[in-house]
Amino acid sequence: MQVTCSSCGARYAVDPAAIGPTGRTVQCVRCGHRWHAQPEPAPAAAAAPDGSPPPPQSVPDFVIRPQSPGAGLPALRQPEPKIRWGRWLIAAVVLLAALSALAFAFRTQIRDRIPPAFRPVLGLDAGRGAAAPSSTAARPARPDRARLELDLDASKVEWADGQYVVVGEITNSGRQPGSTARLKVTFRKDGELLGERAYPLVVGPVAPGARANFRLKLEEPPAGTTEIVPAVD
Repeated sequence: MQVTCSSCGARYAVDPAAIGPTGRTVQCVRCGHRWHAQPEPAPAAAAAPDGSPPPPQSVPDFVIRPQSPGAGLPALRQPEPKIRWGRWLIAAVVLLAALSALAFAFRTQIRDRIPPAFRPVLGLDAGRGAAAPSSTAARPARPDRARLELDLDASKVEWADGQYVVVGEITNSGRQPGSTARLKVTFRKDGELLGERAYPLVVGPVAPGARANFRLKLEEPPAGTTEIVPAVD
């Protein structure tokens, strides 16, 4: 059966099993319009008065062949959150430095609570008479890095010239300008990983708080793909 977008007029050839007996909400890939599509019985082809065969139907703009009832074109999904080990490591280093500073500030009280027999073993009596430094040199703070991310709310997958195209926006929530190197794309089917691909994508430098647009063509996704999860490096 054919489904026509009421906003831009794009036509789709859809398996009736994907629509179902009661209809379903669909979204146009071209303009993003959403509507409730109803199933339509296939009309009987009427012969011409002179006995010639009926004229062929117009060719649709898109052909959707779902792998299972309800499946359709791939949709953008939010990528799984990544554990940022760098932040945890920095937090552990800061905590260790704070504990060391407290131990140094209260070293006299700590030494007095340790039995004298154990003080030489721990080296607490060495240099007791030496004057402690009045202050320590402050280390320069490490500047924040650029933080480039793909804004999925402003990104989408389009079908143009017989090929899938990712149209997206990259944001920089860090405090330094930065550039991307590649686009990593994960292909899934109902949560099952089908494959991953990386495409060169050089965008930038993107200033802090700024945005940058890009358009990148993709190769044919693995058969049965229902989800495309993009991310930038």
